[in-house]
Amino acid sequence: MVNLRTLCAALLIFTGVATVQANEIIQMGFIKETIVLEQRTLAIEHHPSIEDGELGHVLYFEGALFDQDHQYVGILYGTTVSIDITDKTGHHEVRHRELIFVVNDSQIIAEGVSGYSDDVKWGKPNAEWHPLDLVVTGGNGKYVGAFGTLKTKKRKDNTFVHTFHIYKPLLPQ
Repeated sequence: MVNLRTLCAALLIFTGVATVQANEIIQMGFIKETIVLEQRTLAIEHHPSIEDGELGHVLYFEGALFDQDHQYVGILYGTTVSIDITDKTGHHEVRHRELIFVVNDSQIIAEGVSGYSDDVKWGKPNAEWHPLDLVVTGGNGKYVGAFGTLKTKKRKDNTFVHTFHIYKPLLPQ
């Protein structure tokens, strides 16, 4: 059981932290930005001891990123982990996805879960995926404090189109 001294000390610390944070509140606005990037996969590496389609299967990948003018702008680092495997009756495999986009020396982080059917998994040529949605959870550099959504679509030529709808805070100068 928590003793009274510990409880009072915790309350005092919490009050002090809340007061400091309240004194630092500033008013800010946000700007909405849409970014479209094309990914051309460079490297794919599977977990060595867990087969694709099995629970816990990890896929690591990276790919060059290009803007809509086909200019190189950075690189994508990503992982997917199989977190739910249904029976073999055509249901989707659920994977946790984490993507780190390094764009012009800044980063955008996105993550979430997506379903994958057998006919659209990695290595299936000429397979086009329905768009997969992720949450933009943050970034650094030009994208500090960014949040929003990311829609990823795989095309038949094994390239990907990533469309961001993000909000960035207008930071004080």
